[in-house]
Amino acid sequence: MVRIFNILLLLCLCTVLLSESAWCADWLTLVGTEPQGRNFKWWGIIQPLYIHDYGKSLRGLTGKAARNNGKLVVKNTGSPWFDEREEFSIHRLRLGMRGRFTGRLKNSFTSRMSYFCMVEAGQNPMTYRIFGDRDRPVALSELFLTFTHIPYFKIQTGLFKNTGPEEIMQPAGFFGDYIQRPSFVGRDYLEVFSKGALISSPAAGKPEEAGNPRSTGYGFSAARDWGIQFFDTLKAGEKLALTWAVKLGRGESISTASTWNHTPEVYLYTAGEYRLPGGRGPLKNGIKLYSWFQWGRRTFASDPEKRGFDRFRYGVGFKALARILSIRHRLAMDFMMADGMIFIGLSGRVKGGSLVYAPDTGNRNRGFTLDYGIYIRKWQLNFRWHVHNVLYHTHGHRWSSVDRRDINEYTLGLRYNFTDRIRIMCDYMMRDVKAPNSNSSNTDIIVNSVGNRLALEFTWIF
Repeated sequence: MVRIFNILLLLCLCTVLLSESAWCADWLTLVGTEPQGRNFKWWGIIQPLYIHDYGKSLRGLTGKAARNNGKLVVKNTGSPWFDEREEFSIHRLRLGMRGRFTGRLKNSFTSRMSYFCMVEAGQNPMTYRIFGDRDRPVALSELFLTFTHIPYFKIQTGLFKNTGPEEIMQPAGFFGDYIQRPSFVGRDYLEVFSKGALISSPAAGKPEEAGNPRSTGYGFSAARDWGIQFFDTLKAGEKLALTWAVKLGRGESISTASTWNHTPEVYLYTAGEYRLPGGRGPLKNGIKLYSWFQWGRRTFASDPEKRGFDRFRYGVGFKALARILSIRHRLAMDFMMADGMIFIGLSGRVKGGSLVYAPDTGNRNRGFTLDYGIYIRKWQLNFRWHVHNVLYHTHGHRWSSVDRRDINEYTLGLRYNFTDRIRIMCDYMMRDVKAPNSNSSNTDIIVNSVGNRLALEFTWIF
């Protein structure tokens, strides 16, 4: 509880500072509310995705790990199958509708409400079990109502996006700058749910178990949660704005019905924005500073001891969109922390292994991202540098310094917009993974097998 108090105090301080200094996109308002006069809108999106990974198959493993020789670590394979280095998928296939109530449904109360619904039929973790087969043909992606009856106090309830880093907040299918998520976001912010797992370091000898370890996850967060959120954006004149949000959620997989953790998940968010000339809508020029925090408790359903583990995620960030010498530039930075319920991956790092977590608080990951983009007519050039320190600090009970991994990613991105609704994107991610404290030749073989990755994505919004 002391840790929670300290983090809340830090966020409150950020709020005060931001309200004094800080119109990039206000995603809470843009996604969560509807303007007066727009009664109904529907849309769809299709995104075919091609991935080619240049990682190597495992060779030279000894001991029990030798059975994995010839296999690929999951980091060198494509989602959602995790079988091959080269994959083609319909990554997103979504249909949504949003608007305000009309006709007989409209009255003095519902006229201040809006609705949002979206379903997913693509090939991704919403419709596939993590490291498993297709779980459902169609998944519910978002379903929520927003109430604007109280001045300066909007209420949102249902299934919707959680607050977090800017890359999570923006609708990736519509406004994303990159195809591939940075390592911290993919592993530590997005969550894989499991009913049982290994929870100690393989280097410790016989692994400790929490219930019956599984090789597939039963659910995925998709950066969303069922719950209720209170939020608003307060404007001071034409240039300054302060956004705040408090959400209570289930802390569960979006596709798991009628389950609520004993302790509600807590999400907090503040953002201060300063408007700059130029741009419009989601691409309005401006400077944004923000902070976010998430806390909840997790248990493994098959664990006979029913141990509860705290899960902390928090961070601060900065993003600016501005014109310099008639050319638009983007600059962004994120610093992110994860404490407890650290998802390590699969034992042996290959598909078919058991899911592995470092669940105790004191096991910590951190991530840092520096992002730059330049917009030249219909072209967009992007560069992102991401550092992910996995288990840079350990609890000392089940994990130790030998389990640390340092991941560096350099992503070059190119995007061409044929129209506002049709585009093509290309990412080339250069990856370097190190085990700085390792004394195991098997570990060195695994981390050295990770290679670069090429991704191509076509987007049609209809």
